[in-house]
Amino acid sequence: MKQIIFAALLLMCPAMAVNAAELSNDTVVIEKVADVVNLDSDDDFWKDKHVMIKSKSQKWDVDPYMYLGFNTMLGAPSEYKFNLWPSFDLGFGLLGEWMPYGKKNVWGLGIGIDWRYYRMDDATYWEKDLTTGVMGLTDYQVLQSDRRTSLSEFSLQVPVTYTHFFDKELDWGVTLGAIVNFNTGAHVTREFTYQDEDYEVETGSIHQRPVTVDGLLMVHTPGDVAIYCRYCPMKFFRDGYGPKMNQLSFGIYF
Repeated sequence: MKQIIFAALLLMCPAMAVNAAELSNDTVVIEKVADVVNLDSDDDFWKDKHVMIKSKSQKWDVDPYMYLGFNTMLGAPSEYKFNLWPSFDLGFGLLGEWMPYGKKNVWGLGIGIDWRYYRMDDATYWEKDLTTGVMGLTDYQVLQSDRRTSLSEFSLQVPVTYTHFFDKELDWGVTLGAIVNFNTGAHVTREFTYQDEDYEVETGSIHQRPVTVDGLLMVHTPGDVAIYCRYCPMKFFRDGYGPKMNQLSFGIYF
């Protein structure tokens, strides 16, 4: 399109084409004035008027995203000991970006999936009360060795974000937003060895909260890499089904 405009300019007025080519890549402005072109002076349209031809910059974009970080729980009772390693937060998806006022200000809406894995202290494991369904801790037996206790959650997520970049290269910036999580699955797992036999026991239907909203903060750095932190002010379990605790994740966003 820009090549066609420049070719037309060269036919009408070479000097004007040179001036137009010096404008920014995002916008091309062409002015035709009555006294420049050979038109009838009685033509009211060309008197004191000009024609603007503008090529609009791209305002929409869709980008894939991925992040990898660490997990823990805040506010849990002291007996619920979560280990930062090897707990992890893994997610990826697509983010639609809207830039109505330039590329320095970006509104985003996306869809993706997330998997959060929490490793706990090996002295106790999760157990669900068969009558009430309440989740709590129970001690391993003395003869059970190689113990591992974990909690996992899988979510469909919808991030809603706003990003502001501070430089023309779009290297440094800050993102604020929220992530709506549809927590479609969660379970707890205990693994141990007893009398030279390995066991793995998985318990589902643990009454995790079905929908949660995380607050999101990201700091963008050169190289298309950002440092993110997400915190959920809503409790992990539904009321009355487990300890009151809040999810916190932080890591690297690509």
